Amino acid sequence: MGHSGLDAVQVAALGKAAEPIVLPVPTGAVKVMPRWAEEDEVSKWRLKYCLHDGDFDPNSNDDGRWTELELRHFTRELPLSGLEFGQLHYFKVAIETPDGWSDWSPAVKCEPPSPSPPGKCAAVYAIVKGGETVLLRWTKPLDYAVVSPAMRILGYQILVTWTPRGGEDPSSCSRAIDVKEDVDSWEVDGLESLTDYYFQVAAENIAGWGEYSDHSPVVNVVPPVPKQLNQPTLRRATHHSVVIQWQHPAPTDVPVESFRFRFTSSSDWSHDVVEIQEVGSTLSQYVIESLRPGQVYIFQVRALNRFGMSIWSESSIPIRTLVGGTPSKITDLRAPHVYSSFIRLMWHPVEENGYALTSHVLRFAHTPDMAGAVEVVPAVIREKDDDTCDIRHLRKKRYFFQVAAINKMGMAEWSDAVEVDMTPAPPSLEDAAAPPALKDAAR
Repeated sequence: MGHSGLDAVQVAALGKAAEPIVLPVPTGAVKVMPRWAEEDEVSKWRLKYCLHDGDFDPNSNDDGRWTELELRHFTRELPLSGLEFGQLHYFKVAIETPDGWSDWSPAVKCEPPSPSPPGKCAAVYAIVKGGETVLLRWTKPLDYAVVSPAMRILGYQILVTWTPRGGEDPSSCSRAIDVKEDVDSWEVDGLESLTDYYFQVAAENIAGWGEYSDHSPVVNVVPPVPKQLNQPTLRRATHHSVVIQWQHPAPTDVPVESFRFRFTSSSDWSHDVVEIQEVGSTLSQYVIESLRPGQVYIFQVRALNRFGMSIWSESSIPIRTLVGGTPSKITDLRAPHVYSSFIRLMWHPVEENGYALTSHVLRFAHTPDMAGAVEVVPAVIREKDDDTCDIRHLRKKRYFFQVAAINKMGMAEWSDAVEVDMTPAPPSLEDAAAPPALKDAAR
């Protein structure tokens, strides 16, 4: 670039080069196309251009205001950008042939076009990212690639519109988002579920705002169902139950209405799946019952609100219920009611240890070592918090009684013996205080 000293070259014999073709192109630029015939055997060509800033003859004035470029012959089109738009410029060329350089062509004037707002963007592409967020992507205006640096995109404006909701004024169903940077994507948040949204985008440069793009296809954000919960924790496993604990999701504008659980003894949830519904939203632990003894279970939890339910949590760490066995030993056998020929035995219910009781067995003898004990199957009745049985037709002797419970796994250990001495006559006051049913049975 700069002055080439072309004026010092002997060019009079070649004459002037042909006028170039100079075309205005989008903002602040022109395209210069020199002209010559193939037989001229041009190897190089030069361009001079300057801004018209006063009254001067561009064909005779070659002072320092000109900018000069030299190019090879295969460059037949030269775009020039960065020119002052709306101002008249002059352009002239010279060519080099085997005989030397030609004289400068007559000057051609051209005015680079004034700036215009950016073109129209293509329709916005929307991707739903969450319960209230959408990622928008768009293509920059088609004229973006050919404008001068001074005409770069300064920013965008996103127009969000939606269909009126429940009597909402249609004129207020829109909002504009200003993006003060040259990007091709943006996240829009604060959206509501069950609403039809449309998006448009417009670009801005120093000349102003371009036209809004066409509407995007209708977009609905995902209803704000609860997020997936953490895996539950388990504790206090018994033969038939376990306590499950879980963490509530983070509070939102849509409260949780209930929880659900499911559990299985299979490792892949393929069978033996039980679901528990309508667990209160204020609870954070729950006793799950009706489990089988000695069985390994896994559990999952999910939350529900008015829009739907979360996906199931990850499975809990497996937990085994207590292995079943024979019932526990009766530890508090007693005879609180003793009458003339019968007694009532009482004891607190035993631990079943995983399997329901099938019966009881009672034995009695007349000595503490239970020698010659007689075994019978008593009729056991549950009264309030105790199991009871009546022993009738006893003789005036000293008795020792033991009771044991039975389930499918076998018989429990015998209780400690309780002694009942029927030898003395029962006190009349105690007889008078006995329940009527026992009095009738004693007659």
